[in-house]
Amino acid sequence: MHHAFLLPALIASALSSELERDVASVPTFATASEQWQHALSIAARLRGARAVDQPAARRAAAAAWVAVRTRFPLERALASEAAFRAAEQLRILEEDSAALRELEFARVESPDPSLRAKAALECAHIERRRRNGERALDLYLALSADSNAPPRRRDEAALWVGKTYAQLGRFADAERWLRRASERASHALDRIRAFDEWCALYIGIDDLEAAAGVLATARASLAPLVLEETRLGEAVREGLESMRSIASLERAVARRRAQAPAVPALPAPARREPPRPAPAR
Repeated sequence: MHHAFLLPALIASALSSELERDVASVPTFATASEQWQHALSIAARLRGARAVDQPAARRAAAAAWVAVRTRFPLERALASEAAFRAAEQLRILEEDSAALRELEFARVESPDPSLRAKAALECAHIERRRRNGERALDLYLALSADSNAPPRRRDEAALWVGKTYAQLGRFADAERWLRRASERASHALDRIRAFDEWCALYIGIDDLEAAAGVLATARASLAPLVLEETRLGEAVREGLESMRSIASLERAVARRRAQAPAVPALPAPARREPPRPAPAR
């Protein structure tokens, strides 16, 4: 099913004219491995390139990686990794459409579940930045439910489901997914990120009491790890202390207090003279 329908469409996708010329200028090698090694050598030039030369070097690297994908598409492992590397360069060059094409290939064709998950996340991020919220949401939801994806990638996708719902103005869905991520994420630091976003969600609607409750819940639920004298315990302590929503909540509370109407002072009670003794008779 993979190749009968999907590959021809992907390979036939129109490249931008400039990128197409760059790819056409890449030498063709006899094997995918040789084509890969050539792309590696072109990409290595980026490390020594001056800032002024970096855009051209990135374009050359992207073209070399695209050449691996287009010339050896049935070598799924190498072609998918090459597509992902091409997308990295194209994103930096702000060529999102070209980057999406490469990421979609890696997302669908890679035999590596980890690479498929990374490509899916990057596809979703690009769609979200392009304000294609519903498409991004579909990608995040699919990855969050993908049992073959690494657990932390699923957790990251679930967090982004919540954030994307918030961006789409669907507060109840956002709250549900962020709460779920804070409870179910497999790593404590991912739970902290979810608590942070959940708290920020409440701050955004000026429900500061609920936001404070989320912070309290975060500290209570992670308290056992905070007490550990381990690397994880130290990371959790630092993570809780560096939550961005703490400072955001403090600023929001200060604004609310500054905007509160002043309570007029009560007039002082009239001074009453002590009764004078009656004159002696």
